[in-house]
Amino acid sequence: MVEEKEITVNVKKYDKEKGEYWKSYKVQADRYTQMTEVLRKIKTEQDPTLSYRASCHMAVCGSCSMKINGEPRLACKTMAFTAINEKNEVNLESMDYYQEVRDLIPDMDTFYDRMYKVEPRLYADQTVISGENDERMTPSEQKEVWKFEECIWCGLCVSACPSVKEDEKFLGPAAHAKGYRFMADGRDTKKEERIGILMDSAWRCTSCYMCYEVCPQDVQPVIAIKKTKAYVDEFPGTTELITMARKHDSTIAESIGESGKIKESKLYLKTFGYVAAMKDMMYMMKEGKIKYAMAKDTDVKNMDEIKKIMGDKK
Repeated sequence: MVEEKEITVNVKKYDKEKGEYWKSYKVQADRYTQMTEVLRKIKTEQDPTLSYRASCHMAVCGSCSMKINGEPRLACKTMAFTAINEKNEVNLESMDYYQEVRDLIPDMDTFYDRMYKVEPRLYADQTVISGENDERMTPSEQKEVWKFEECIWCGLCVSACPSVKEDEKFLGPAAHAKGYRFMADGRDTKKEERIGILMDSAWRCTSCYMCYEVCPQDVQPVIAIKKTKAYVDEFPGTTELITMARKHDSTIAESIGESGKIKESKLYLKTFGYVAAMKDMMYMMKEGKIKYAMAKDTDVKNMDEIKKIMGDKK
């Protein structure tokens, strides 16, 4: 017989008249009960005003995104027994970053706006569209884009991303995953345009890996962003950030070529300049961390091997 127990579900409700407030519900659940089923029970048996989104119940549609115990997660992919604490309680809230509509329903318009900016569709050659040619992908080409095709537009990564909240020019993890998926597709005819759309934004990512942590499909948007940065030399124009990025790349190559390793102090100084370096130096002195910046460093032995890897045969 399957064990059942009563759990307490604390929901952060919201409406325009009352604002935000918490409301608790008691629900019977077992180890097979999804959080979407918990919400359905509450709505049908206790509180018909409870508002939330849920469609497929199998981690495909992405509509049941919410915060469960403070973490962005899919309700359908979260089992009630794994979510409750030692007091048999679980807290549900609407996702961060998005404007609340009602209860657990966020306004996703800003998310869709960012996604559509990267033109998330394949623009094939006209001869392929007309049927004159048949363009196919090799297994290796398909492998390169496959992971990023699996994004379900749930918005969890954007909710968890600190860069999106601080920088309006950053397109967000999901948009970058989708944008790179088409940029790396050899059948697409808008590669240069996509590089122009994505490049400046890619360098605004702080690589905190929060998108990696919360993605229910293991899409790893941060990897798409890192791969996008590799196209910096193909970026047609320049911005203040891209200028800094190019300095960063050239300094890394120079540092490895000279010493076999990345020397952080040199990298920071050449990338950000003396003014920014002095400001941060003062901060480090204040926090008692200047000793780390002044630590002695040694070059890697067998530099000939390093130069071979970098393409210098001499």
